[in-house]
Amino acid sequence: MPYKRYQKDIFCSAYSKDGYLFQFAVKLKNAPGAIAEVAKFFSSKHINILQGFHMVCSNPEEAVWGFFADLKGSNERVEDLIKEIKKLSSVLEVEFSGPIIDGLIVDELHFPITVLNERSIVMKIKTFAGCFKRLYEKFGSGAAFILYEMGKAAGEEKAQSEREKLDKLTALKVILAERAAKGWGMAKIEKFDEEKAEAIITVQELFECIPFQGRSKETKSQFFRGYLAGVFSQFFGKSVLVTESECIAKGDKNCKFIIQVHSEETN
Repeated sequence: MPYKRYQKDIFCSAYSKDGYLFQFAVKLKNAPGAIAEVAKFFSSKHINILQGFHMVCSNPEEAVWGFFADLKGSNERVEDLIKEIKKLSSVLEVEFSGPIIDGLIVDELHFPITVLNERSIVMKIKTFAGCFKRLYEKFGSGAAFILYEMGKAAGEEKAQSEREKLDKLTALKVILAERAAKGWGMAKIEKFDEEKAEAIITVQELFECIPFQGRSKETKSQFFRGYLAGVFSQFFGKSVLVTESECIAKGDKNCKFIIQVHSEETN
């Protein structure tokens, strides 16, 4: 049964024209009820929590709850709030920051960004599209080769990491599930035949093809096509050919990739 999915907005900034916004970073005991205690306090002060995140620290007995809040409905000074928050039984530390300009708050208290404990960055699809466009303007058809090889290197590295811990099919499921969690697209394994070294993968809303959706006569994936080539060449132990047979850029419902052993290896 398909999941109902909800948009996930990365904790970065918030804007409210008439709001009185502040950011809080609260280090808590990692225990049931800790967040509830802080949330109840803010509710009692008529403060609306707008957006945030929660994570366990390197010390598993501690956690951090970072969030933006609108103090417009409260008569409290933020400095007085901090003093009261520090008195809560679950709270270990508190930091706060104010808006950059009236109504705009940007996360200044959390750095670096990590994903699965690895240092990461966030980049908009629009920015990626601009980078790809510039590559094609400067290098012509050579840009496709560059993007493919970039993706292949990333796929090889990821597959090597996962296959050391899991069987190949399970590793593939983990890799593709992570692509969705990281915003690449929602991938599905349509076929996986390790004996024949063949596979079919479909992807909904693939990030590198979205900017061209319905506006191209050709398939557009190069980076992700290379990524799959890197993954499956490691899993199958052979050079593979990855063909994008369907693409949202040319009006198809999804992007579809067919993985086969490279013809030179079948001779």
